[in-house]
Amino acid sequence: MGFDPTTVVQVLILAIVQGVAEFLPISSSGHLLVLGKFFELPEVLTLSIILHGGTLLSVLFFFAKEIIEACTSKPRVLGLVIVGSIPTVIIAFGIMTFVPELEESLLLTGFLFIVTGILLMTILRSRCQLTESERYYEQIELAADGDGDDPDYKEPKTADTTTWLDAIVVGIAQGFAALPGLSRSGTTISTGVGLNFDREWAAKYSFLLSIPIIAGGAALEILKIFKNAEGEGLADKLFSDPFLIVYLGGAAVSFLVGWFSLACLMRMLRDGKLHYFAYWLFIIGPSCIGYWCWENWELISSRLGLGASVSAIMSALGLA
Repeated sequence: MGFDPTTVVQVLILAIVQGVAEFLPISSSGHLLVLGKFFELPEVLTLSIILHGGTLLSVLFFFAKEIIEACTSKPRVLGLVIVGSIPTVIIAFGIMTFVPELEESLLLTGFLFIVTGILLMTILRSRCQLTESERYYEQIELAADGDGDDPDYKEPKTADTTTWLDAIVVGIAQGFAALPGLSRSGTTISTGVGLNFDREWAAKYSFLLSIPIIAGGAALEILKIFKNAEGEGLADKLFSDPFLIVYLGGAAVSFLVGWFSLACLMRMLRDGKLHYFAYWLFIIGPSCIGYWCWENWELISSRLGLGASVSAIMSALGLA
């Protein structure tokens, strides 16, 4: 496939999808895989990682204050990020090394879209029905009425009360989110909320935890691109591949869109509406599975011994 204006439009669409889906709990890698197959773009994984680099910048700027505090006055937060990153690296590296074909599986992506939707509906919907302020005033009203606090209410965990084991559990969840269709933000935020994190802290920790992983993956991929590119100097290598320039432009778009998506996610999480995205996942998940079955129907029918029966039905209907 040669370079043409259509490629620019396609990458722009993918960049917008990446910026939206990276932070909203609908799996950016899964959506990029689906659209990449539809557009038939080369090096879909390379594009995905570069676009992830654009949204990484969104996290760095959006949470600049928290990042500076973690590196200066709140070393415990930095420690939680480091501890949580260890299982993520082990699991994600294992997936990419031993079963890389899973990263391109449309069938698996469809099933994991559904899994993400179930996580949102079971955890976020049940634990975040009230906004944080509504939950706070509910406790005040109970105390004022003399009923005491809700016995089922437990003080949400913050950065100061999150344990190292909590960090490991969230890191494990992020590691498996390397699979397309399993939303990284949806999985880690749901895991954090399930561990009784304050919902805003769950989101902040989720995105702080994403920084070393996305940065490392993007850096390795970009270094590989430059290593394989033609030319002597940096400028020669940069301009030797027309797709690379387009991809980097896409990263800039994903940065801008990602910033607004991140602000949207934080608002929806505070309002307890993040589970609404499950409805979309319950549509796109079965659609991916259905499309894969349609593409591979001959294989499925032969494995199930349906080939002759299907051919007879099609002949009877005048379709074969």
